[in-house]
Amino acid sequence: MMTVRNCYNGIGSYEKVSACFHSDEKIKRFLRMFLEDENYGRLKTSLEQDNTEDAFVAAHTLKGICQNLSLDKLYNADVEVTEALRAKNLGAAKEKFPRVKEEYEKAFERISQIEL
Repeated sequence: MMTVRNCYNGIGSYEKVSACFHSDEKIKRFLRMFLEDENYGRLKTSLEQDNTEDAFVAAHTLKGICQNLSLDKLYNADVEVTEALRAKNLGAAKEKFPRVKEEYEKAFERISQIEL
């Protein structure tokens, strides 16, 4: 099993999340919630359905979750999609979404390797 510290290699900042939550057990609790969160799926579906409003809400919520958990790579990718949707530019959001998908899948995979 992977440690929380090692999990963050390549997806975010263990130092930042550790300073915020102060223990690996608390970090694990919130990472478990990340794995169960439905906002990535809502974002993907909303983009497929050309639903800019729902996509924005999902992207914005996912961005906040990533910021709180110091999942920096996914956060940075999602900021671009969120801002495109804020500007009601669905085409730009769809164009930028593959990076979100890639970073989400990488984060999900690494977090799934921790014994939560």
